[in-house]
Amino acid sequence: MITFSDVVVRYAGAATNAVDGVTFDVPTGKLTALAGPNGSGKSSIVRALIRRAEVAAGVIAIDGRQVKSLSLSELALSVAVVPQREDATFPLRVNDYVALGRYPHLGLWKSPALMDESAVREALVQADVAALADRDTDALSGGEWQRVRIARALAQKAPALVLDEPTTFLDVAHEMAVFELLHSLARSGLAVLLVSHQLNLVARFADTIVLLNEGRIATSGSADEVMRADTLESIYGWPVVISRDPAVGAPALVPLRRPRTL
Repeated sequence: MITFSDVVVRYAGAATNAVDGVTFDVPTGKLTALAGPNGSGKSSIVRALIRRAEVAAGVIAIDGRQVKSLSLSELALSVAVVPQREDATFPLRVNDYVALGRYPHLGLWKSPALMDESAVREALVQADVAALADRDTDALSGGEWQRVRIARALAQKAPALVLDEPTTFLDVAHEMAVFELLHSLARSGLAVLLVSHQLNLVARFADTIVLLNEGRIATSGSADEVMRADTLESIYGWPVVISRDPAVGAPALVPLRRPRTL
């Protein structure tokens, strides 16, 4: 389980906190989604988890151990993260790039064992990039690169998985496949935190939605509790209606067109 307790993130020179007293849990065996408008603090929460942003107040813990007390190798063994932005420093074969996910288990000197090679193969298949294994990373499309990054995180085999907008650049089929995969991984016993703007897909798959606004939690709970027209209109500043997804019955957001003014 990942826990965020009264977490505050503040950037130098900023007039307000990027994250302002946020508290929520990411339990094992559940898919928790973090949503909200641009600039609401979603990515800052992920950056604070991996110690790329300073926590000015509050506590982030994984299975009861404070993140700030973990070494970087211990943190990597505890949680695999797919950040929102990432570029390869230099081209690698896709198979070799995904194998970097095994580094926390190997360190500098230990050679990959059969278990590591198996984890890489499984991750390539799970992310639907096995056919790209011999391709160079600089020869990938945006969607292919996104799936390869997910594969590297899966190869890490950490008990917690955090993904910041993992379906960016993906077509409909691969977007759905990623959501199905994350739901399945959560059910297999992982703690999964997904940051996403895709509210309708989040409503289909997430056990809990945490909706942020201006660095604070505006509301959280099940899709039915969070996907309310008055709440979403207030947060996003746009008229909406909530209907029902005909496939699964989940609430679905429909943004309206504003009347034209002459």
